[in-house]
Amino acid sequence: MLSVPKELLSYHAEGKPLCCDLDENPFACEFWPLGEIEAYNSDYEVAEYAPGFLGFGTSGGGEMFALSVDGKVVCLPFIGMAPDVATPIADSWLEFEGKLRNAL
Repeated sequence: MLSVPKELLSYHAEGKPLCCDLDENPFACEFWPLGEIEAYNSDYEVAEYAPGFLGFGTSGGGEMFALSVDGKVVCLPFIGMAPDVATPIADSWLEFEGKLRNAL
């Protein structure tokens, strides 16, 4: 499994909102607790179905937010998860963070 990138660790460490609206589809992001990211990735078998990705949250509607090896943020469906169906959300963590709104 991929290690948790420093940007995600910093986001959690700074106490930023863990439930947010998003400027674009899927329109919501709920971050998984930092201490549970590895378990969620294992439970959803991310390494098997979407190798190279690290899930870190959910849209609450059947999709997982994930980071790719090259640092892009994408959405992957929980059912039918595969790298070729990843929906691009942001080209970088900084861009993704800029799309988060209205902490819930």
